[in-house]
Amino acid sequence: MTVYESVQSWLSEIINELKAEFNHPFTAIDVNHIPLPTEYQGVDFQAAGLFSSPNDSSSMLIGGQVKHVDYKSFFLRRPFKEAETRQENEKFFERLAKRIREKNLDSQMPPDGRDWKEISVNAGIYPSTRDEANIFCDYLIPLKLIYIDG
Repeated sequence: MTVYESVQSWLSEIINELKAEFNHPFTAIDVNHIPLPTEYQGVDFQAAGLFSSPNDSSSMLIGGQVKHVDYKSFFLRRPFKEAETRQENEKFFERLAKRIREKNLDSQMPPDGRDWKEISVNAGIYPSTRDEANIFCDYLIPLKLIYIDG
C-alpha cells in the first residue's frame, strides 16, 4: 500500500467518524475526481481530494532506515453559500483538526507497516477556491506526514 493510499484511507475513517457529530451527507474520498458543482446541482455532498507536494524530504538514519517528511494538500468541497453554512464548516474543520491530533496522541496511525511518527494539520485550514455562484468551496487542509521506512 502506498503512503498516498494509506493516508487516503485513514482520512476517510476520520471523516466517517465525524458523521455522528455533523449532520451532513458525506461521500468517500475520491482521489481521482473532485466533482464540479454542476454535477451535483441541488444535492448536498462532500467531495475530497488528496494531492502531493514538491516539498517532501528524506534522510538516511544510522540503521539504514529512511525518515520521510512529506506534505500533502487535502481538499474538501463543502457547501458555502449561507453564513450559517460557513460557520458550520468552521466547526467541522476545528473538529477534524482535533480528531487528527487525537489520533496522533493515541498512536492510531495507518496500519500499513510503516513506522508512523506524525500526521498533522501543519497550517491553517482555509477556503481556497469557490465556484462562480459561491455555492461550494474547496477548503485546503495542509498535512504534514512523518514516517520511517525500514
